[in-house]
Amino acid sequence: MRFIVSRLVTVTAVIAGVLSLASVAGAAITPSLSLDQSAGKAAGSLANLGMDLKFTDTGTDSPHNLTINLPPGLLANAAINGGSCLKTANTSGTACEVGSGTVTASPDVLVLGLPASIPVPVTFYLVPPPKAGDLAGLTVIGNVLGLNEQLGSTGDITVRPTGDPRGVGVTIGLALPNQLTLSGLTVPLVTISVTEIKSTFNRLRYPATCPSSPAQLTTSVDSYADATVHSLAAPLSVTGCSSLPYSPAFKVAATRDKADRQVALGTTVTQSADEAPSRSVSLAFPTSVLAPNLASVQALCLNLASGTCQQVGSASATSPLYPATLTGRAYLTGSSSGLSLTLVFPSPFPLTLTGAVNLLKNAATFSGLPDIPLTNLAVSLNGGAEGLFLSTCATPSGTATAALTDQNGDKSATVPATFAVVGCPGVPGPAGSGSGSSPAGGGTQNASSSQGVIVGHAQLSRARFAGLRAGRPALSFRVTATHGAAKLRAVTVGLPAGLAFIASHHRIGHVSVQGGKIKSLSLSHGRLVISLTRAVSTMAVIIGRGALSESRALRAKVVKHKVRTLGLTVIALNTQGRSTTFRARVTDLGA
Repeated sequence: MRFIVSRLVTVTAVIAGVLSLASVAGAAITPSLSLDQSAGKAAGSLANLGMDLKFTDTGTDSPHNLTINLPPGLLANAAINGGSCLKTANTSGTACEVGSGTVTASPDVLVLGLPASIPVPVTFYLVPPPKAGDLAGLTVIGNVLGLNEQLGSTGDITVRPTGDPRGVGVTIGLALPNQLTLSGLTVPLVTISVTEIKSTFNRLRYPATCPSSPAQLTTSVDSYADATVHSLAAPLSVTGCSSLPYSPAFKVAATRDKADRQVALGTTVTQSADEAPSRSVSLAFPTSVLAPNLASVQALCLNLASGTCQQVGSASATSPLYPATLTGRAYLTGSSSGLSLTLVFPSPFPLTLTGAVNLLKNAATFSGLPDIPLTNLAVSLNGGAEGLFLSTCATPSGTATAALTDQNGDKSATVPATFAVVGCPGVPGPAGSGSGSSPAGGGTQNASSSQGVIVGHAQLSRARFAGLRAGRPALSFRVTATHGAAKLRAVTVGLPAGLAFIASHHRIGHVSVQGGKIKSLSLSHGRLVISLTRAVSTMAVIIGRGALSESRALRAKVVKHKVRTLGLTVIALNTQGRSTTFRARVTDLGA
């Protein structure tokens, strides 16, 4: 950490002004910690949090390594500025600013032109991770006499892993300076003692739990003269947990293998960004439709740490506080007497979620889930010889159930999800694909567009095909960002089999957007990509006659009423870089 002295003070003047003082015996620091929650305490809200660290009786000693452990559920928003702060360091302006404060230090010798106590205004910036595995970095910029410069090295922001005794949460590590350096000089000007760090972190997401004994924000710090670690704690008050909404949704998709009876299974739990996260999730499937595949025991993993376990599926999670979808792996763990489904996510979110498997109830129960808001949690289990489920197709459809409890433990929800096993006789496949397609997962959903489809932070509605009988097809639909979600900046449109986009000299025509202005149109792997000049909350897309071609086979089926629904894939991209995929069955085929 470097404090910059005005360039108007020359090196000669500074050296001439240094007066030797009587040596003060170095003493171990005596720190204290207090929090300022005057900006708000509401559960699940975004509020500023003040923190005051004081170091008294330091003599000529100064704090060195400082670690701040936020309690579980108190989270920083790493998705600010569309996630660009994690890619490119930006320490100017406010786009990546996450806090501010004052660092106060005292020179260990009297220097002409310097006060006995130096308050330095500082600003905290979210920057790219300084090390592999970090969630992000924290850069501190100080302002001394109008000069701005980074104070010390970039700090580490990490997520504590599952099993950490302090709980899953955020830890910030900083190395504090003990020297005042003149910019441009290689020799430190004077040794200093930091006496106080008073800071405010902007818009932290508050926990969704309100325990009777408040959770603790803890810090640990040592000093340059004494490696003894001092541990401090201050209670974090949280209120209003029972006021948080809790309305999770649940979807299931299943596809039977072509060559055997095993089933690829996908489940998706979605919530709005302002809801309380789930503490436990139990998923149960009807035994008449899906049965455990006993051969899957061949994929049993006895030691995850060995690195040799066979993956039985995958998982994905989307959080409003992180700009990218998290992806993990699924393993069958435990023993023959007690099986578990374990989801393993790598850094920067080193989470291991374990669900106890109940073979009699055909269910898996995940408990102790971390207090991290998720708008989408999807699990896809493989088919194949060692797939976890199989279907005889004697009963090709049924209803699965998700039983969920919120983080605070005072709300529960039981959500049914009807599904049919694609690949069984009489069960149609997903739009635009054969009956052997894998189930949708990670932000995808099959539903009737006449009712509207809500996935994550967006909604697809009013989807309609027209002109199919006349061989002059057209398509229209509306995409809307849900309340409070980031605005939309692009959509990608995928058509069902029998329809295709028409490009003339690599240009697409007859496409318009109501509610927004088109920046560019392009084709990518047969899909139309529509980019807007500015982000909008809602847009109506109209793909008119002349932009689409229709196969003779599809037209004949429509004329003979052999087609009652058509599939439509729409991928909505928002300003935070998150994409939401809709796979809808369009029932309005027009005339």
